Amino acid sequence: MVLISARSSAPSASSMETSPVTAGNTKICPQKPVEVKENTEKFCPVTMNPRHTRKAFKVMNELRSQNLLCDVTIVAEDVEIAAHKVVLAACSPYFHAMFTGEMSESRAKRVRIKEVDGWTLKLLVDYVYTAEIKVTEENVQVLLPAASLLQLQDVRKTCCEFLESQLHPTNCLGIRAFADMHACTELLHQANTFAEQHFSDIVQGEEFVNLGIEQVCSLIASDKLTVLSEEKVFEAVITWVNHDKDVRQEHMAHLMEHVRLPLLSRDYLVQRVEEETLVKNSSACKDYLIEAMKYHLLPGDQRTLIKSARTRQRTPVSLPKLMVVVGGQAPKAIRSVECYDFKEEQWHQVAELPSRRCRSGVVYMNGHVFAVGGFNGSLRVRTVDSYDPVKDQWISVANMQDRRSTLGAAVLNGLLYAVGGFDGSTGLATVEAYNVKANEWFHVAPMNTRRSSVGVGVVGGMLYAVGGYDGASRQCLSTVECYNPSTNEWSYISEMGTRRSGAGVGVLNGWLYAVGGHDGPLVRKSVEVYDPSTNLWKQVADMNMCRRNAGIIHVIQDSAVELKGKGGESDSNNHHNKFYDSNL
Repeated sequence: MVLISARSSAPSASSMETSPVTAGNTKICPQKPVEVKENTEKFCPVTMNPRHTRKAFKVMNELRSQNLLCDVTIVAEDVEIAAHKVVLAACSPYFHAMFTGEMSESRAKRVRIKEVDGWTLKLLVDYVYTAEIKVTEENVQVLLPAASLLQLQDVRKTCCEFLESQLHPTNCLGIRAFADMHACTELLHQANTFAEQHFSDIVQGEEFVNLGIEQVCSLIASDKLTVLSEEKVFEAVITWVNHDKDVRQEHMAHLMEHVRLPLLSRDYLVQRVEEETLVKNSSACKDYLIEAMKYHLLPGDQRTLIKSARTRQRTPVSLPKLMVVVGGQAPKAIRSVECYDFKEEQWHQVAELPSRRCRSGVVYMNGHVFAVGGFNGSLRVRTVDSYDPVKDQWISVANMQDRRSTLGAAVLNGLLYAVGGFDGSTGLATVEAYNVKANEWFHVAPMNTRRSSVGVGVVGGMLYAVGGYDGASRQCLSTVECYNPSTNEWSYISEMGTRRSGAGVGVLNGWLYAVGGHDGPLVRKSVEVYDPSTNLWKQVADMNMCRRNAGIIHVIQDSAVELKGKGGESDSNNHHNKFYDSNL
């Protein structure tokens, strides 16, 4: 122990320079003094105690609870809260300005807060002392504006995060309005995004029909609206107007300005839109309908030249990128269906097909996956199954009129087309179209050539049938035909440079790709691309291996992915997936 005793006389300055400081008989810091050079900084470590602030605030809160050292009473309604000005000013810019400025409250012992109820103010003062607060469904709507008033930004942020976690199709529009009212920028953005992503659900609720006209227009005008069909937007407008028809029908023209009628099918325009009384009663709405009908009368290659808000496709960001593989042979026809999630980078087993099928056509239309025709291991079939990814359920829809396997399938103008194929005895030139609304198939003009193992693609409103096998001449084909739905006619276009049966066909950036395929025993790895504007095919980079019966889809940015096909030499199933980047 170091003992320090008082002395009546202090050491002289000279003795302090040469001798250690002494206290009684004990020397303190007996080391020789260190000479400190001029302009040299000493390193002095600082000890931080994170518990100090918590302990201090805990003691101050205990003092407050005992009304000790309190110098102000905050009053709201009939609630009186004793507090310390310095604590309130340290935590709240609102109180800081009140107590340090020239306001009369800076000297007052009692301060009344009129904009906040007593119960909420008590919660916030408790938070100032304890840094703890519980946000609930019951208090968030009064807590957030009160926290905004007192400029307690952390509480305000907590309230916004709580509301964001509560977003649901039944409340997102109300939360959006609340966020807008209180200038909660991030919450407003999240509520807007949620409303866009769940549009099909929110239009069925009370909040939607109670929106104001400008709020409805703002929502349906969004490019990011997630809808499987523009029909949903049109029907939402009609629902909103009919909720208070006498008052709202005058807004029809303003609303229809944001409905992308040209993107609707011609059948829907004629059978539904044109027959709607609210449309008939508005000359401006009829003009929008005429605009849409004229758009459908244009050749496919001319439609792309029309640039307007109503012809622009919506680009929702919420739809997950999924790839569905339907049926197949392993080694016999199977019912298995798998789904690949590009975000999770995982395969998932989903509901099985109602019946076995391979060599079928598979397309995505109106939010459903359709498996068309194929071979069940014994017979070529004309059955068609539809998969609902939301319900994870397959249902059977109307059968085709002809049995088909190794057919081409594509969607054009809201109709599903089944092109060519093989019926078990001969190749087919016939083509059928499926109307999902009527649940019926009907024949359209046949191709000029029979084509089984045909690849199909849609570019510029035209349907292309690429290569295939002609059972009559027993030759693989290099010819390509184009179907114009406006004239119901097939016509030949430029031939490919090589014969290809079982080629994978896909569309990327407005060009038609023919990938691999075979010419008799010769399986190809070459790839050709067709430019409709020049009516020319050209060779592009070869694949790494030969493939036939490969599937091609456009899934990521400007790249195409090729699914497994069959190889050449061993003719065994090929499990490799390849990507083609058109920018390289």
